[in-house]
Amino acid sequence: MNRLTIRRINELNVLREVFNQTPTSRADVAKNLGLTKSTVYNIFTQLSNNNLVYDIGQGNSTRSGGRKPILTNFNAQAGYTINAKINSTTISCMSNWLDGSIIDRQEFPIEGKEASQQLLALYQAIKLLKLDNNLSGISVAIGGVVKNNRVVNALNHDLANYDLVQILQSRFNVPVLIENESNLAALAIRDFSSRTIKSAAALSLTDRVGVGLIIDGELYSGFNSEAGEIGQAKFLGLGNNLPISLEEVGSDQAVLNQLEKLKNKRVVVADILRWYDLGDEEAMNILKNFQKSLTIILQNILLLFDPEKVVLSSKILRAIPDILVEVKQQLNQIMSHPLDLELADNADNDNLLGGCALITRKILDLPTAELNFKRRIMPLTN
Repeated sequence: MNRLTIRRINELNVLREVFNQTPTSRADVAKNLGLTKSTVYNIFTQLSNNNLVYDIGQGNSTRSGGRKPILTNFNAQAGYTINAKINSTTISCMSNWLDGSIIDRQEFPIEGKEASQQLLALYQAIKLLKLDNNLSGISVAIGGVVKNNRVVNALNHDLANYDLVQILQSRFNVPVLIENESNLAALAIRDFSSRTIKSAAALSLTDRVGVGLIIDGELYSGFNSEAGEIGQAKFLGLGNNLPISLEEVGSDQAVLNQLEKLKNKRVVVADILRWYDLGDEEAMNILKNFQKSLTIILQNILLLFDPEKVVLSSKILRAIPDILVEVKQQLNQIMSHPLDLELADNADNDNLLGGCALITRKILDLPTAELNFKRRIMPLTN
């Protein structure tokens, strides 16, 4: 290993330490990393020149006295990222400082169902959230398979015909990463949690059924980047005479589609909750199959991967938590330990925060380091 490589490793380790421990001092960083003070001081100078750290004043001296240390912060506002998600009818968009703090969060409509219209809405959304020339990177979450930073297939199959990365890079001149929405939700569990998470699953049941997996602290997407596409699995039963995919009965959108067909009108989640409370037979039968599908999915996730935590994204489960309670009771008969199943407060937010973590790691050149991002709102202060 040459001296330049060692120097770069030391720089990244110091940056990681300041990112996680901010505010901190040069002496503490040197002690924690086992580096000489002169090495750390030189690296701090370089980081300061790159606008990634700044001094905030003196800290407290040790019990034995001595010179008070200079405290240094990671400069989260050295740049910002824009993180978007392509939904069926809207673009969810969030801007974040480099520590993950949220600057802004908005929804933008998509005027039409064509992939070209989705891309136009995405471009306009990013342009509207763009603050200034300090934009450092863009991430995009999609419902579908992404391999080597390119869409393989998606809810809108035509989207795979476009080089989304090249389109955005040519317009905004910053790094662009795209990823499956469930994978990004899994990254959010790992990188925005208050404790270290080494094994987790993010189960999305909104527009489709997908699972993002963290195994041994790393995102696992499989050989063909298709790990977690559990919605494609087919089962005999679930109210049908022929095999049917879990996605056709086990997603929020599937429930809405089935009820719209039966009721012959547009249906929203509030309607489903009302019918559930009234014991509407048609709604109850569809929700029963939704519950069976969820039990099958969670049973497979828990028995195959034994994650320490599972976070579910579903508007129906949030509206009718009794369904998840019944599912837990069934799963408790199978599992030998308590289950950590949690409903996401906002499904889109987890996708966007995961995208923020992914692109920020690329910007800082810390793709695999353990980083503690901030789940807080820190708007523009200028």
